[in-house]
Amino acid sequence: MKIACAILAGLLLTVPISAQETLSPAQAETRLRGCLQAGAGGAPRTGLRAAVVAVRALCKPQIDRVADNRITDATQGLTGDEAEQARQSAILQLNDEIARAIANFTGLRTL
Repeated sequence: MKIACAILAGLLLTVPISAQETLSPAQAETRLRGCLQAGAGGAPRTGLRAAVVAVRALCKPQIDRVADNRITDATQGLTGDEAEQARQSAILQLNDEIARAIANFTGLRTL
């Protein structure tokens, strides 16, 4: 129940704001970190995988915004396979950072 309330509260606070605001990349990163930290407080403690899934669902708008910014930066001036590899690398790096942040915020260590 605690998780559902946290997710609902997060959605109510983030969806309208993220749909209306234009944020700089630095602001988007800060917003994502705040969402990850807030979501980790209500995340399941059954394991890191469950916590990551729950927090990622809560923070999807922020994750998508940061991913778009990072992909744009990573692929600037690239085309074809180079652009695709840079895109995949940017996404993998972001996913790793998210998992590490959630692990740090929750104290969970095992996927």
